[in-house]
Amino acid sequence: MGQSIMKYRIRFLAAVGLVTPLLAGPFPPAAGQPGSDAIPANDPRFALWATSAVVERGPTEIGYPDSSLATFGDPVNATGPADATPSNPVPVVSLGDGGSATLEFAQPFGDAPGPDFAVFENGFSVSGSSASFLELAHVEVSSDGLHFFRFPSVSLTPSVATIGEGGAVNPTDVHNLAGKYLAGYGTPFDLAELRDCSPLLDIQRITHVRVIDVVGTNDPAFATHDSVGNIIIDPYPTPYFSSGFDLDAIGALSQTTTTYTAWATAQAIANRDPAAHSTPDGAPNIIKYLTGNARLETRVSAGTLTLSFSRLGYRTDGKLRVEGSPNLQQWTPLAESIHGAVMTALTANTQLAEVGEFARQVTLSLPADGLFKYFRLAAEP
Repeated sequence: MGQSIMKYRIRFLAAVGLVTPLLAGPFPPAAGQPGSDAIPANDPRFALWATSAVVERGPTEIGYPDSSLATFGDPVNATGPADATPSNPVPVVSLGDGGSATLEFAQPFGDAPGPDFAVFENGFSVSGSSASFLELAHVEVSSDGLHFFRFPSVSLTPSVATIGEGGAVNPTDVHNLAGKYLAGYGTPFDLAELRDCSPLLDIQRITHVRVIDVVGTNDPAFATHDSVGNIIIDPYPTPYFSSGFDLDAIGALSQTTTTYTAWATAQAIANRDPAAHSTPDGAPNIIKYLTGNARLETRVSAGTLTLSFSRLGYRTDGKLRVEGSPNLQQWTPLAESIHGAVMTALTANTQLAEVGEFARQVTLSLPADGLFKYFRLAAEP
């Protein structure tokens, strides 16, 4: 049986499956409905598309040990702009049960207000139902291609029984799982949700996105769970060589900004004066730009005062300093970085360590002798 015939066989099974309208869940509805956050493939905000893909296929039916691997499509089908449509759903690569695809971007992208990237699948609607044939996947991101961090997901589809290969999923029951929208519409993800999840992730410089197929069964031996422990249900089994999540594309809406002006534009900051305060934490714009989070943490142990913070080493159009004061009036520079270079200590009793490539973790140690009682980050363009 040909590839397109097999795909349309699955589409027919879904069409005769679940057709009863479902109660709406708490999350955004299907594309085209009021309140949906689905992003169409032709949205002019897309600035970047993934340029390479590495796929690790899963079996066509994980419950059978001798099941062959999914084979439909080629990894290159997941690169470049999204091009699968309801009438032409085949320009995709099928991952198989539990399979994954790791996509790389030639230029990094970063966090800006609103969604930052979208994942496209080739889901399709089921006649007479508020649900659709949706194959779901976890999504993870990385700043170095080595360490990946997963978006917290929620699935409220009842798991008392599997819905079978002809079943359907109501998108209002799904959050932060790729594939919740029809072909031609991307599922959005906001990097702000991963802020501070790990010092190994720089949400201002994402280079890789990984998509991992959800095995939509309630069989405890193979079930996939969301971030709160719910079993995730989607059509299962789909025992064909096009099994599992069918990845079409991943597009980013804002590439990493490397100048203050570009950053302020991407962040939609009204007052772009570097000294202005545009966020509730009160940090000046220029410090937020150079550090990403502007947090300076202090602790005292065994007579040593330790200061720690992170900074973005690839932002080179500014000077960043750590300063100390005995009285909030006179401030003494303790360490500084100019044009993104490694920070250097400016006083004899300040010990400094810095690790990391992009989001650099800085630690200053000095005697807890009471000479300095207050500390701050200071910066200028």
